Amino acid sequence: MTKRVAYIIVCWNNKDILAECIESINQQNYKDKDIYLIDNNSSDGSADFIATNYPEIKLIRSNKNNGFARGNNLLIQEALKDEKVKYFALINSDARITSDWTEKLINESDKHKNVACLQGLTLDYFDHAIVDSHHIYLSVNLQSTQYGYQQSNSQQYLSSCEVMGVNAAATIITREFIEEQPYNKLFDESFFMYLEDVDVSLRALNIGWHNYFVAEAIAYHIGSASSKARSSSFSLYYTARNQVGLLLKNIPVSILIRACPSFLRNEYNLFIYIKSNYSKLTVFKYVQGRVVGLLRTPLYLFKRRQLQKNTKIEPNFFWTLMSSKGWVE
Repeated sequence: MTKRVAYIIVCWNNKDILAECIESINQQNYKDKDIYLIDNNSSDGSADFIATNYPEIKLIRSNKNNGFARGNNLLIQEALKDEKVKYFALINSDARITSDWTEKLINESDKHKNVACLQGLTLDYFDHAIVDSHHIYLSVNLQSTQYGYQQSNSQQYLSSCEVMGVNAAATIITREFIEEQPYNKLFDESFFMYLEDVDVSLRALNIGWHNYFVAEAIAYHIGSASSKARSSSFSLYYTARNQVGLLLKNIPVSILIRACPSFLRNEYNLFIYIKSNYSKLTVFKYVQGRVVGLLRTPLYLFKRRQLQKNTKIEPNFFWTLMSSKGWVE
């Protein structure tokens, strides 16, 4: 008996690109599936478009913008009610997956134990010779990084392997991990959007689960289709704020201390770059994000204590992964 896949789509003003995303899911070789979509109070008629053209989709109409984190959580909670669902495929509205994407990821999952998340090779939608994401990792300067971003698609991407983390633009997360991880909800809703996938990936590592890159599973990603309507100050604010939470929740103190010099140098260089290339408002929002993140320290430390009760890995394991750009050997 096959294991059902729940495809999870969070939509905000994406009416013009939804059909192609959904059709790529409908064309999957893997047939035991359902599609769940939440419309985050779009103003462009996205919800009506789905209801009219894809009545089989399990649609939630929200009267507010829940962001990426809560939007996904609401859909996952709904899909968890179906006991046959064993995998949750998170597909951004601006992502498209090849017909064997699901099949390839699930076949890889079946080879291992304690699998949390899997992603394939995600390529640029407009230029398939360019990589969008191979995997994600936390670098030695404590910055979250997409490995391979904007690099040429080459031989180095042809081998499947275990990695530090996965990009939520197109990923599969197992039901077993969702039910095993220590929080009531998968994504941290205090993040709203940005870095939630890094947070989940690091959580998986902390509790002894594994994330995988699967070379043969191909997806295509436009990139920030919803957030392009927002200003750069919006994304910088949430990234700056959420990075503080990401580190305080997941990273051992000894590693934070070890990485501190590199982090401070990078922080200075990043501030100079933003100041030189963006408006004063954007600079202010970046600094504000850092300050708000620090003010939320009690919230993050509470969640850290919850995670530590389940932590199974040694601190140096994180440093090894950070130094190797997220490759697990």
